[in-house]
Amino acid sequence: MSVLSTGIPAQHPAIQQVQQQQQQQQQQMSQGTPQALAGKRKLDSEQPEIKKQRPPMPPPHVLASLVPESAMFEELLKMEQKLDWTILRKKAEVTDAIGKPVRIKRTMRVYISNTAYNQAWQKDEEVAAGKEPMSVNVETGDGIPSWNLKIEGRLLDTGNLRIDKTAKRKFSQCLKHMVVEFANRDMSTYPEGNIVEWHPRTTPPAAPLDGFEIKRRGDQPIDCRIIMHLDQYPDKFKVLPPLCDMIGIAEESRSVVLSAVWKFIKTVGAQDKDDVTKLLPVGGLQKIMDPKDKELPFHMLPEVVNRYLTAPSPVILNYKIQVDQDRSVCPKVFDIPIEIEDPLKTKSHAILSSLEGQPMKEIMSAEDDVATLAYTIRTSREKRDFLLAFSKDPANFINRWLASQARDLDAILGRQIGVAGENGGNIREEDLRRTDLFKMPWVEEAVTIHEGRRQAEYAERVRQIQAEQQANAARAGQGRPPR
Repeated sequence: MSVLSTGIPAQHPAIQQVQQQQQQQQQQMSQGTPQALAGKRKLDSEQPEIKKQRPPMPPPHVLASLVPESAMFEELLKMEQKLDWTILRKKAEVTDAIGKPVRIKRTMRVYISNTAYNQAWQKDEEVAAGKEPMSVNVETGDGIPSWNLKIEGRLLDTGNLRIDKTAKRKFSQCLKHMVVEFANRDMSTYPEGNIVEWHPRTTPPAAPLDGFEIKRRGDQPIDCRIIMHLDQYPDKFKVLPPLCDMIGIAEESRSVVLSAVWKFIKTVGAQDKDDVTKLLPVGGLQKIMDPKDKELPFHMLPEVVNRYLTAPSPVILNYKIQVDQDRSVCPKVFDIPIEIEDPLKTKSHAILSSLEGQPMKEIMSAEDDVATLAYTIRTSREKRDFLLAFSKDPANFINRWLASQARDLDAILGRQIGVAGENGGNIREEDLRRTDLFKMPWVEEAVTIHEGRRQAEYAERVRQIQAEQQANAARAGQGRPPR
């Protein structure tokens, strides 16, 4: 498409030739066999949808000349730029904060109690009170002496309103798994297992619980042991000797242990001065190295440290189940320190997800609409100027149009420029030395012509590639090898 001095698109002979070639190719495709057309439709349906490119936004001074009322729009654009910069900066800060493990120290208090029912002394009390005791039913368990063990827990308040309000966790959310072992129970008399295990259900996820209750048959006091494996953030590991003796840490996270080992290496000077990528067995570092190794590559240090890390020791609570009372409560409560993840980290993830979700798509769509409207305004203004100039002086306008077409033809066909009249050239050498020549409207027209030709060539190449792909697909469907 060619643009005149007033900005209206006009058909150039070279562009018309390209369009004629495209029309001929389309006619050839439309005359294909039904199988080829069906293959083409199938191939087109499988092609990913190409996103329409956003039209360029006119510069501020051009937009101001087109629409005098655009000053408020420019102020909104400046405000949007400031807001985008602020959001980008805050997003970077939140992303950096998420990458750091932020943990909160809390205290979990555990309560243990048990209840007894259908015991012999309870039945005697019912008879003395004139009540008929419950009959024994072996199948349902009614009337058989039994007891219930209750294990409950909760996180204590810290006094920080933000943490207490947001970091609410139930007892089961603080445990990886739990095991309860019962002693002094005859397996022949009581077929229920003496070991009870709890593991969190993941598919589907189970609802969080404030406590656990275990029901068993029995009429004798029983000792039990409660083994709890805590779910802490970050995961902690037990440090085995000799690494434990070397860094003075018995239980910590992997990152803290590696940091302590690195400080130990710098303190004893175990890093080779000539080659910093190697560690020497000096200062006690040889205790965790293979005796055969004279040096340790630095990148192997995490692997060596992992050999001395194991699962942390569980929390073990002992309790004796009493059946001589309706309800027995452990005289002690157990306060267990635990580290959990900062709840603000979850909110930060939600904030980042919201920035990339549907609102961002709506903003991008609105920006595309604004750019399209601005481009439409500019095009309409160019058409208006064209018609206005033609109505004022048709003769001179046609002369300028012919001169513009001649220059465009020289640019498209690559003819020599610089000698008037030679090879169709119409720009003299002395005119090329004047800067005013390149400030005239024909420069913008020439650029538009060049871009139009480039886009036409690109479209032609794309069509050729698609035609080859369709031909190969048709050949493959007919059992013939592709070209």
